[in-house]
Amino acid sequence: MARRREPALPVLAQELSRARKTHVEDREYSPTYLISEMGAKISRVLIGGVLTDIENRGSEDDPFYMARMIDPNGDTYYLRAGQYNPEGAAALSRIEAPCHVIAVGRVRSYSPDDSDAVYVSVQPENLRKVSEQEVSVWAVKACNSLMRRLKGAQALSDASDPELGMREQEGLALAQEKYETVSTESYAGLLYDCLKYLSGETPATTLTEKPPFTGEFETAEAMETPPATPAETEADAPPEAATAAEESSDEEQASDADAEAAVLDLVTKLDDQGEGVLYDKLRDNAVAAGIDTTRLDELLDSLNDQGLTYQPAFNRFRVA
Repeated sequence: MARRREPALPVLAQELSRARKTHVEDREYSPTYLISEMGAKISRVLIGGVLTDIENRGSEDDPFYMARMIDPNGDTYYLRAGQYNPEGAAALSRIEAPCHVIAVGRVRSYSPDDSDAVYVSVQPENLRKVSEQEVSVWAVKACNSLMRRLKGAQALSDASDPELGMREQEGLALAQEKYETVSTESYAGLLYDCLKYLSGETPATTLTEKPPFTGEFETAEAMETPPATPAETEADAPPEAATAAEESSDEEQASDADAEAAVLDLVTKLDDQGEGVLYDKLRDNAVAAGIDTTRLDELLDSLNDQGLTYQPAFNRFRVA
């Protein structure tokens, strides 16, 4: 059975850092999923923000990089890359902080034997320097994902149709099973804050808002926030903020459809033997067509998730 590539989900740092529960499916090659309180079923993530600190805690011959990245809300992602993640280590070694970045990576959670604390980090597979505007475009996607799951959770509590995809429904069901109580109000407040940022009502995160980097992680418990006030709910979000997010989302969907069609066409043309096109060959042709590696990974994740492409063998892609 061919290994399927897990989609990289856009997730805000606070939701990721507060996730404490894991899940493994009863199938061959199943990854260990991190399940967030709001039902994000996470193996790989697409994250954006300001890369503020990078530190090599290994040596020149055997580097081990730890880095900190802050999303538009001022919350923190922790990145780690060493000898078992050479692509991520190479990317961190080349980039100079501080700068705006977007990264794709695998999520790892760790809980010491003598503690209930959960530490969540990202092992970057690819990381690139971007503009602040590109981070805002990413944030629209992350907000849209959270908004869909918030609405889905409300629909489930009302015993109505959540209007979600299969993966989202599975994630929400797992979250309800694994978490006794979840403050949806705090996530509505998180969404509200991010929409305010996107609408220009609040300034972007500055590099002086966080304490010096120590390499230490915040636990899921440390990320807990008090419930939002009634004014801090999605329903009370400024109309212009919600409208801006929805309009940007519509434009992004059209752009994504064009880019997906271009990648689908490349896979079709390059698969001349009918055995699937190698990722390296596909990447080189995509870059020549103006699609960078991180963007290609996002598009392949989406095409695989839609069932338009699949992997007949590791590192090969075919049109379904």
